[in-house]
Amino acid sequence: MEESELVVHGLRTMLEPHSALVTVVAHRADGPAPLCDLTLYEPHRRSAGVRPAPQRFPTRMVAFGWDCSPEAVSTEMSRGAAGFVSKWLPARRLVWNLLQIADGRVVVDAWTGQAEAEKAAAEKWPLTQRETEVLSMIASGKANRDIAEETNLSINSVKSYIRGAYSKIEVTSRSQAVLWAIQHGLLMAPEKPEKQVVRPRAAAHSLAR
Repeated sequence: MEESELVVHGLRTMLEPHSALVTVVAHRADGPAPLCDLTLYEPHRRSAGVRPAPQRFPTRMVAFGWDCSPEAVSTEMSRGAAGFVSKWLPARRLVWNLLQIADGRVVVDAWTGQAEAEKAAAEKWPLTQRETEVLSMIASGKANRDIAEETNLSINSVKSYIRGAYSKIEVTSRSQAVLWAIQHGLLMAPEKPEKQVVRPRAAAHSLAR
């Protein structure tokens, strides 16, 4: 939505190998809204005087930007975005994220590919790897029993990791934990996303851009 021809063409070309799953459609705010599942928008454009998205838009809005800081993510999610995905993402990971959002999940993937920055952030990260994994799964809406089955942990171990994570991030409820996870860009993404997507129907999802 409201993007340059260069960006629209680049995104369409990048996602062409995945055309059975997604279709990119350019959309101008002053034009008729195309029939689509998701509308991607550049976050900074909504705060830089550019015409904002319509209040009653017949699709889910997804922030798609370069600024993936916790502040940027938090701002867009608080505005009601259905998800936040980074423009740094490789095609397969981007497609997987968009399909999850189209299916009703809240997804935040603020990956930037900047190894040094990620390493520095990891050194300050308060959670262990297992606590991070469990909190990510909580943010994706999974129940404790589902988490136990997927991680091969006992239900008591899962509860222990949850208590440890809650204590470190200073929250006391599941809803607070989900909000913290979203604000800090947690996403439970598979190593091979193309094997995680099962589309029983032939119809492709479409994206307005």
